[in-house]
Amino acid sequence: MALKSVIHPKGANMPRSLVHYRRPLQTPKPNFPLTRPLRRRSFQNEILIDKFDQYLVVIKRSPLTRLSYGAWLRQFNKFLAGKNFVVAKSEEVRAFLATLYERQLQKSTMGSALYALRSFYRFLQLGDQVLISAPQQALAPKIRKRLPFALSEEEVERMLAAAGSPRNLALLELAYASGLRVSELANLRVEDLNLHGRSLIVREGKGGNDRIGLFGRPAAAALRAYLGDRTSGFVFQPERRHRQHGAVWRNKYGTWFGQWREIEANGKRIMRTVRLGDYEIPTRERARIALDAFLPDKLPPAKEASPERRLSSHSIWQMIVKVAKRAGIEKRVGPHTFRHSFATHLLNHGMDIRCIQVLLGHRSLSTWTQRYLHIATAGLQRTHAKFHPGG
Repeated sequence: MALKSVIHPKGANMPRSLVHYRRPLQTPKPNFPLTRPLRRRSFQNEILIDKFDQYLVVIKRSPLTRLSYGAWLRQFNKFLAGKNFVVAKSEEVRAFLATLYERQLQKSTMGSALYALRSFYRFLQLGDQVLISAPQQALAPKIRKRLPFALSEEEVERMLAAAGSPRNLALLELAYASGLRVSELANLRVEDLNLHGRSLIVREGKGGNDRIGLFGRPAAAALRAYLGDRTSGFVFQPERRHRQHGAVWRNKYGTWFGQWREIEANGKRIMRTVRLGDYEIPTRERARIALDAFLPDKLPPAKEASPERRLSSHSIWQMIVKVAKRAGIEKRVGPHTFRHSFATHLLNHGMDIRCIQVLLGHRSLSTWTQRYLHIATAGLQRTHAKFHPGG
């Protein structure tokens, strides 16, 4: 008796006894849906801003970057008027940028605001708070590239001559000789200076990296005159305030009075007045002598300067602006102007641009280093005159 055959799925004829039949498994139906909607924990805007600031600390962003990003996010939060960041749309981001345009802010300022929002929403994407970055869909304003402005060597000499104090002279000499950023000048410590070797260490500069800086003999001499015997603390500190001496004045009846200001234990300032005398004090100079003899026991002793106090970046900027006015320079001068002048003058005197990149602390030549090639005209003119047939 011939075996009955069945058609195998692959097309081959096989005996029925050799074919194995398998029933499909009967899986019980679950009492709940297989795909549950994901629930994301929502946070208030202020909490998200604080968490973003902690994230910036972890990835080692500078304090100035954190301050700038936080300020832009709070402005955007105010613009949203209570609406949560995670539900904001690209239209609202564009409307926020439009308000900045109406305030006639620079395109670079608008670009920094948009970049802060993009970084924040990238952080929200990492935390699974949003799926799409709304600021990424807004176009960044096209910023015109500007060449760095540099002083001439004669203008630098005029500013150094108009420094006005040993601290200002040391700061200007070091800024011009080393090309440090203003934040690096403010955070520089005496322990990181080597006056004999005329070198310094920049601790946690831009990008959180350390690097070596160099300076010349004039800067070393100015630093020795300013620092004296100090061996620790910040290099540039606020100047010590002089102890007050009070003032003298005379009323219409010919009576001389002295006035001075006292600070109580709670910090409250009180103006004190004392009667110095009448016609027995003929001149203001005599009244001044009488007040000086009265005040030594009344005024508190002057506070000693703390080595851990440092000159802020804003104070450095104000000082440089004042020195530029005294030097008769009408151009807009700031701390970064000395950094530009440092790089430009090195190029003009023949230094290789790769060495300048290392001294400036730039990561690659594609950053600001290449821009100095466009303003270092002195070296280009010498090269042109040397190699061109008609030079």
